[in-house]
Amino acid sequence: MYVPVYQGLTPADFFRTTRNEPACFPFDHPSRLYFYRARNAIYHLFRELQANVGPMIVLAPDYNSGNEVLAMQAAGATLKYFPVGRDMQLDPLEVERLCERHRPDVLYVIHYAGWPQPMAPLVDLCRRWGMLLVEDCALALLSDVDGRPLGSFGDWSIFCLYKTLPLPNGAALVQNSGRLDALDRLALRRPSTPSVVGRTAELMVQRLRSRSDAAGSLLQRVKRGLGRAANAMEVRRANVGDIGFNLEDVDLAISALSERVLARLDFDAIRRRRAQNFRRLARRLAGRATLVHTDLPDGVCPLFLPILVPDKHAAATALQARGVDALEFWNDAVDVPGGERSDTERFLRAHVLELPIHQDLTDRHLDFVAEQVGALNLMMHDVVETVHAA
Repeated sequence: MYVPVYQGLTPADFFRTTRNEPACFPFDHPSRLYFYRARNAIYHLFRELQANVGPMIVLAPDYNSGNEVLAMQAAGATLKYFPVGRDMQLDPLEVERLCERHRPDVLYVIHYAGWPQPMAPLVDLCRRWGMLLVEDCALALLSDVDGRPLGSFGDWSIFCLYKTLPLPNGAALVQNSGRLDALDRLALRRPSTPSVVGRTAELMVQRLRSRSDAAGSLLQRVKRGLGRAANAMEVRRANVGDIGFNLEDVDLAISALSERVLARLDFDAIRRRRAQNFRRLARRLAGRATLVHTDLPDGVCPLFLPILVPDKHAAATALQARGVDALEFWNDAVDVPGGERSDTERFLRAHVLELPIHQDLTDRHLDFVAEQVGALNLMMHDVVETVHAA
């Protein structure tokens, strides 16, 4: 059996009837802009903020993907870090202490894997300190807290669509109480055909392989051969999952193909299935793996199921060899001048492993994942009591 880390595409996804009911947030927001990937949106947002507000200091979590930091730096922002807990939650009191030290202009908040940060005290903190608030919802599309969507609290919010939805590319920037008219006038260009076709083919092959490993593996080898040929001919493609920031790709828009699929998705069904899959896998892993989150609050649309393992690279390699496409979550840190990185950040980068729970997976897939994780004895017994501390 093969369990892919991302949801896949099928030919039917391109031809379903478009939605008749109103779309949910952020797709129903009147001031939303679509980009190829989230780092493009972050760059343009902070470039316009710099142009309107002037040089600014951004207070951001030290546990980050790196891409958002590189994008903000490229736009001219100065970054300072605050720590997060082992449960991937930040402490508003610690954030306020660092506000007193750095006097930031912007608070940048990341919602990890779909779980909300404590937004009420953070919104109040920003109001008292006169800070702008940016929500990074790249990992939290379709999540809400107390009936309110994540991404609706900040002045601006950023979403990475293809992490949750079966799209080859796509990101969204939402302007809430903050409004920069220049963003509406951005001249974005469509991505190249090789960039879109390559990722689309990969998603379709992954979907097939999750149902028929033999047929999917054969097509995967064919696709890799075509990819090597394209590289040999120096065909330029803009990737979506790589680490780094390239100014040459910053003006890329979402592809027309992604827009077509987006208009045909059932967001409620996706949210329900992800929640069901998370709960089933979490139950199966109880006592067999060290879970970062032991429960799933109402409203959370989980991106994946995070576990802590003693050796992240060894665990990922072993699971991949067994057919489970587990991912090493956020290996690479970006140092910023005067930005302190915490022991917790180093701990999370060393130990967090991403297990798939997306909407394509059946109960059989999830039970298979639990069996493989349990067989490898990946528990971290020494942190079970501390990882869930608030």
